[in-house]
Amino acid sequence: MTKSFPFPEEVIKSLLHSSAQAFSHNVVMDAIDVSMSTKRHLLVYGINGLFQLDTETGTWRLPPSRAAWIPAGRFVRASTIKTVRCISVFFKTDFVTEPMAECQVFNATLLIQEMIKHSLQWTSDRSLDDPIADRFFLTLLDLCHEQMLTSDLFALPKARSNEMKQVLDYTSLNLATDIKLEDVAKLVSISPKTLTRHLQAEIHMTWGQYLQQARMLKAMDYLTEGKTVTETALEVGYSNISSFSTAFLKYTEHTPSQYQSRFN
Repeated sequence: MTKSFPFPEEVIKSLLHSSAQAFSHNVVMDAIDVSMSTKRHLLVYGINGLFQLDTETGTWRLPPSRAAWIPAGRFVRASTIKTVRCISVFFKTDFVTEPMAECQVFNATLLIQEMIKHSLQWTSDRSLDDPIADRFFLTLLDLCHEQMLTSDLFALPKARSNEMKQVLDYTSLNLATDIKLEDVAKLVSISPKTLTRHLQAEIHMTWGQYLQQARMLKAMDYLTEGKTVTETALEVGYSNISSFSTAFLKYTEHTPSQYQSRFN
C-alpha cells in the first residue's frame, strides 16, 4: 500500500507548536499503511469506511460507530481496509484529567459521534482563550471515558510468547478450514489442556473464542471489500450460510447484508 502520513502538514506543525488544549481536523485516508505516534493524546473516529489499528498488544477494527483512543507517545500502525473519512481530536497531556494509558477502541454513541463532528469548528488555528471550547472537549472526554469502561469486541489480542504467537498466526491463516484445538496444540507439541491454560494466561480467552472473533473480524473485512455473504461465509469457515448470518448478527448487531450496505 502507498506510504503516507495521515495528518496534513499544517496539523503536524500545530502538534509541535500549538498551545491549544485540544483541536480537531478531518482527513480522507486511502491506502494508508503507516506507523505513527504523537506527543498529544489522540481520539480517532471514522465517519465512514473501515480501518485497522495495530499495537504491541492487539489489533482493532474501526468500522463506523467505533472510535479509538491512542495515548500520547504510543506507536500504532494504521491501515485502511476501505477508504476512510476520519476525524482526529488531539489533546494536550496535561488537559486530560483522567488519562487512559492504553490504546482502546470503543462504541461511539450517537451523541459522541455528533460531538466529534461538531468539534471540527475548533481546528488547529483555534483561539487559545476559548473556555467554551475547553469545556466542550472535556465533556467529550468524559463521555468517551464512560464508553471505554466497556470492553470492545472488535479486537484481537496478541500473544507474548513465540509458541502462542505461532498458534494465533496459524489460526488466523486457516479460518476457512475445519481447524480444531487438537490441530494447533500439535503444532507446538503440547496438549490441548496446556494450550488452553497458556492462552488464558496470555490473551485472556480460550482458543475457540479467539477463532470465533478472528472469523467475525475477517468477515467484516470481506464484506467491506464487496464479497457476497455466501463467499464471505465460506472464506471464514462456515458451510451453513444461516449459521454464519446468525453469528455475525450476534457479533455486530447487524446482518451481513445490513453491515455491507453501509459501505456501498
